[in-house]
Amino acid sequence: MKKAILSLMMMVAVVLSAMAADYVTVTGTNVRLRMQPSLQSETLTTTKGVNIHPKKGEKLECLGQSGNFYKVRYQGKVVYISSQFAKPDQPAKPAVTKPAAKGQQYVVVTGESVRLRLQPSLQAKTLQRNGANVHPKKGERIKLMGSQGDFYQVNYQGNYVFIHKDYAKPE
Repeated sequence: MKKAILSLMMMVAVVLSAMAADYVTVTGTNVRLRMQPSLQSETLTTTKGVNIHPKKGEKLECLGQSGNFYKVRYQGKVVYISSQFAKPDQPAKPAVTKPAAKGQQYVVVTGESVRLRLQPSLQAKTLQRNGANVHPKKGERIKLMGSQGDFYQVNYQGNYVFIHKDYAKPE
């Protein structure tokens, strides 16, 4: 019974962390918010037709991403902002399809200069700091959150990211 309750609590924690709000910070001035994820889409305006612009540095709740646009909530409305004019505060936390197996709480990095991805895909953007890729050291232990396809989802220095299974082994 205790094991069942513990397992249920762990699954709820994974779901809640996946639902936690992420934010993007506006990096430009006079940025137009769009009603759809397209530069040709209508912009968010006042009742008099004047464009409404968030302030540079303002944080917007990020609800997801569609192509080169972030889906955000601004003044109670769901709108889109071009990723050219906003940056995520931290990588989004995609839902994990398979929680970590019992007893597997960490992965150990087995390769050199391993890239950590923001999504479970080799084409996904990598975790960066100051414009440079962040690489865990070979042999470093990283908290395992779960797995999705050919990737492990890990919590690396507070960032929920993905590492390819070819470059890490569960411990």
